[in-house]
Amino acid sequence: MKLGNITKYTCFRRLSNVVTFFAVCITVLYIDRMYTDDRKDCQKVFQVEETLKKEIQVSSVQDEFAQAKLNLKELPKQQLHPFSVKEMTDALPIPYEYLLGTPPTKKRYLSIGISSVKRKMQDYLMGTIHSIFGLSSAAEREEMLLVIYLANTDPAVNKQAVNEIAGLYRSHVDAGSLIVICSSMEAYPPLSGLKRNFQDSEDRVRYRSKQNVDFAFLVNFCAPLSEYYLMLEDDVVCAENFLTAIKNSLVNRDSSWTTITYSKLGYIGKLYHAEDLPKLARFLLMFYDEMPGDWLLEHFHQSKAQPEIIRIKPSLFQHIGTFSSFESIEKKSKDDEFSELAINSESLPPASCFTNLEVHEQYDPVNVCQGGSLYFWGKSVEAGKSFTILFKASVDIKKITIATGASEYPGDILYSGYVQFGRMRDEVLNSCKMFNNVGPFQNGRFELSPVDGSLGARVDCIRIQVTAPQKEWLIIKYVRI
Repeated sequence: MKLGNITKYTCFRRLSNVVTFFAVCITVLYIDRMYTDDRKDCQKVFQVEETLKKEIQVSSVQDEFAQAKLNLKELPKQQLHPFSVKEMTDALPIPYEYLLGTPPTKKRYLSIGISSVKRKMQDYLMGTIHSIFGLSSAAEREEMLLVIYLANTDPAVNKQAVNEIAGLYRSHVDAGSLIVICSSMEAYPPLSGLKRNFQDSEDRVRYRSKQNVDFAFLVNFCAPLSEYYLMLEDDVVCAENFLTAIKNSLVNRDSSWTTITYSKLGYIGKLYHAEDLPKLARFLLMFYDEMPGDWLLEHFHQSKAQPEIIRIKPSLFQHIGTFSSFESIEKKSKDDEFSELAINSESLPPASCFTNLEVHEQYDPVNVCQGGSLYFWGKSVEAGKSFTILFKASVDIKKITIATGASEYPGDILYSGYVQFGRMRDEVLNSCKMFNNVGPFQNGRFELSPVDGSLGARVDCIRIQVTAPQKEWLIIKYVRI
């Protein structure tokens, strides 16, 4: 090839490459522009779709709201239920079952609440009930109402307890002074899978949480029944005339208090205004799984601006339980400030005391005649045995009270016997020649007021006569006239 032709060919190739390059660039720009326009168009479509969706949703909500307003207008007026603060302070609508007795038609001065679970080792409930009624006067019993909340999860166990209570204390049920209730476990909040605060075991957490709910259900029930509410446990004994002692302690006391206690142990002897009970019930339920109930009771009075609990001494209630209801753990907590005599009482007129019962150790008959903290304690109690008080001079009896049993031995009462007034003292026989029957013992206690004028005038002797044998020993705690 000639040099000129080579030069021409080279120039042509270079020109062709330039043209090809520009053609490729134009093509790429065109394609990019085309896809860019498509993307913009797609974005516009997507934006339109989103706008339509929002408009549809807004329209739907507006339609539903309009329909709701229409339905609201169509509702009967009685279905409209505005919020009321009063409802928050009323008793909770907890379902209860009456196992024994019914609420009295008239409010009492004091309702006493006991939540009870049957213990495996030893049960104390019957002795506690006996102490409450047995150590109260007839006038005091008319002012009180005892509510037993059976918190056993087995209905058969509750039924057994009800039968026992009915057999021993039917007279108090008929008098409207004793009610036994329970509630369904379906009404309880969860009791498993709870927080294990204070490194408590799962069983311990369940036990104390259920106990808090038990107490909440009990105080809620008692809210409308009385002016004041007293919390007790099911293993205590009471001081003589404890209700009168409570009333005396409230005289001239400012009513702004939240909690007054008549014992330094646990739940025992806590007194509340009945109007505070719905709040206490809600408080216990709100924190039922957080901590033990006696701690919650401390927080409750603090939350109502009472920084320290008010304690009344001497204590009116003593703990007698040896085994707790939780895993039958042995405990021997005692209140060393407990006094069996809550109020001062007059001693007997000068007299001598005699018995044909076998005397136990130093618990001689003279203890009854001298008064004080000691008492008579006899054994081998059989029909025909007796205890006689021979006065130095004739007395005019207008009222008489005789108590048997003691806090440490509540079963050592006179189960079958009666009281006699005697005249014509016989110094040789240490007795009287003539006796008149006055009345029988009931649940280990005798009380008569007022005494008929002709019956109580010029009495020389008082005789306690045993009419049936009993396996228990007999304690005569005091005779007051």
